[in-house]
Amino acid sequence: MAERRDGQPDLLALWRQLTVLTGRLGQTLDRRLTRDFDLTLTELLVLDELTRGNPRGMRIQDLSDAVALDQSSMSRLVTRLTAKQLAARVSCAHDRRGVYCQITEPGLERHALAAQACRAELATALDAAAFDERLASVVARLTRPVGLPADA
Repeated sequence: MAERRDGQPDLLALWRQLTVLTGRLGQTLDRRLTRDFDLTLTELLVLDELTRGNPRGMRIQDLSDAVALDQSSMSRLVTRLTAKQLAARVSCAHDRRGVYCQITEPGLERHALAAQACRAELATALDAAAFDERLASVVARLTRPVGLPADA
């Protein structure tokens, strides 16, 4: 466990572990999603966000905030999704300056398949990472059931 001498969690060590873990997982997921679904992980996360939101779509700025991308990068990503016919840009009826992004039927179908594969890949990768002594403590914290005390 990443702890300081006083028994408290070493947050910097946990942050380092989390950074390594997310980097490794991101690379693994990106390869799988690109190979099997012609999607990047970030594209899948945007489609996932669109499935959870208002059926009329989400503003580009709100999507940017939801997946931690700047607005310019999000605009390019939405352009890629529209080129793949997985999403569509829609003008806001109340504010013509506003642009919404909606998921399409093909986007819903691709999302369902890719999200299922992504969850399976994550489960496998987290199981493997739990046996890596450099990552075990952060994996334990991430996979601990909700409501279970930290020291359980």
